[in-house]
Amino acid sequence: MRIENVILNDNIQRALDEMGFEECTQIQQEAIPVILEGKDIIGQSNTGTGKTAAFGIPILEKIDKELRMPQALVLLPTRELAVQVANEFRKIGKYMDGIKTVTVYGGADIREQITKLKGGAQIIVGTPGRVIDLIDRNVIKLSELKISVLDEADEMLKMGFREDIELILSKIEHPVQTLLFSATIPDTMKNIIKKFLNNPQPIKVLREGITAKEVKQSYFLVKHSDKIEALTRIIDTYTPKLAVIFCNTKKSVDDLYEQLIEKGYNCDKIHGDIKQSQRLDTLNKFNNGVIDVLIATDVAARGLDIKEVEAVINFEVPSKEDYYVHRIGRTGRAGKEGSSFTLASAKEMKKIEDIEKYTKKAIRKRQVPTVDKVNEVKQDKFIRGIAEVIEKGDIGENRELAEKLMSQGYDAETLIAAMIKKLVKFDASEERDLNDVIPERRKKGGPKNLGDTVRFHVSVGKKQGIRPGDILGAVAGECDIPGNDIGEIEVLENFSFFNAASEHSNRILKRMAGSQIKGQNVVVELSKETKPRRSKERHSDEKWSNDKWSRKKPRKK
Repeated sequence: MRIENVILNDNIQRALDEMGFEECTQIQQEAIPVILEGKDIIGQSNTGTGKTAAFGIPILEKIDKELRMPQALVLLPTRELAVQVANEFRKIGKYMDGIKTVTVYGGADIREQITKLKGGAQIIVGTPGRVIDLIDRNVIKLSELKISVLDEADEMLKMGFREDIELILSKIEHPVQTLLFSATIPDTMKNIIKKFLNNPQPIKVLREGITAKEVKQSYFLVKHSDKIEALTRIIDTYTPKLAVIFCNTKKSVDDLYEQLIEKGYNCDKIHGDIKQSQRLDTLNKFNNGVIDVLIATDVAARGLDIKEVEAVINFEVPSKEDYYVHRIGRTGRAGKEGSSFTLASAKEMKKIEDIEKYTKKAIRKRQVPTVDKVNEVKQDKFIRGIAEVIEKGDIGENRELAEKLMSQGYDAETLIAAMIKKLVKFDASEERDLNDVIPERRKKGGPKNLGDTVRFHVSVGKKQGIRPGDILGAVAGECDIPGNDIGEIEVLENFSFFNAASEHSNRILKRMAGSQIKGQNVVVELSKETKPRRSKERHSDEKWSNDKWSRKKPRKK
């Protein structure tokens, strides 16, 4: 990894090369030179942008390995995140003999942590409560401290650590360099900045639209009672290598875990009530692929840094928009593509709209896969697996057993069918359309004034099972435009119309070319009609307006 105008310690460069660092991220490029100059900074960046290395590299450059006293203190909101950051320090400082990093947090044996600290540690990474305890015991001494770091500062404030942070910083009786990293800067944080930071330089690196471009976002509108069935169909159809499922409460995590275990899924769970040792063990299993589905609450998952997560599934829509951003930030990292799926009931659709406004990005509406689709995917996966075994040619020792089975008088087709039944669990549930609809939704203030609009013709309609929401979700998702920039949607028997802001005209025509709506190929083109039709073919005599989903009564003739 090379940083403009910075020559790194050879030992640090060697470790970074081994870790696979080729190019530095934007936050690293902007923050590292400023930190090396000794300036305080306020770094605004999303999860997964490489900010740990952004402060870890310059801290290691500044450490005096001959001085066996705390020289850097990093405060974080959770135990898992403290462990993760400390491990990153150890990896980057692998070839820097004499530098020791110690992690301290509650829920673990304090005596063991005291022993490690007394052995001489230059870098301390921990949670505020345990750090205060160790300072009060005179185990952590701050007299030689050079740098303090507040990482995930907004989360620490949300979790009630404000007084602890101020208490720790006030115990440092000499000037130190302070680095603050946070996705957001709430008013309560401004008081800390004013009191404890010295002319900090702002470094703002927030990805476009707040959420990462690498994450394909979509949602499924289902009834709450159908969420488990929808979830299993999604997992079985998209088959992510590793998936994190988020719930809003610890009880929801426990309930979902029990139901998925009963259905035979290889999963585990983490939340605040689970013992620390068990949580770390679960994370290690997930990291190593021993389990492929992890169910978690927002707070417990704060410390996750797993590069191979292919999908994040929101079993429940988060209560706050920034929680959504942090959740989906678990995937699509380091330039790799990831997916996020959100299961939303009709009552949660308002939250989906709020998230779209917050992130300034439309979330594509998708249809829950059918049972037939799930079984088709399982069949294809099974066939590919058998073909891979044959190609490897490592089946010699099993030929004898195959011959014994053949000698029983059964033909090959019968034997293979019986083995498939034994090995593959196909979905035998009743075929049921789990996709819900929102028949009516009315907001105050009337529909959005789109200004100049263009009218489009769509080649499918009521006869093909199309509903207004299908068109809204497809156009907003495929074209990456806000749902409220789409106006009136009119679904007729064999075709449909919709209005959209004229500024999106070219994008809609380009991106909808060759696209599908509800699994059907469609043609979207400019309509020759400029006004809505008055026809008996009107879809249930309903008139749909952008994201209002407002139903108007037909005029009396």
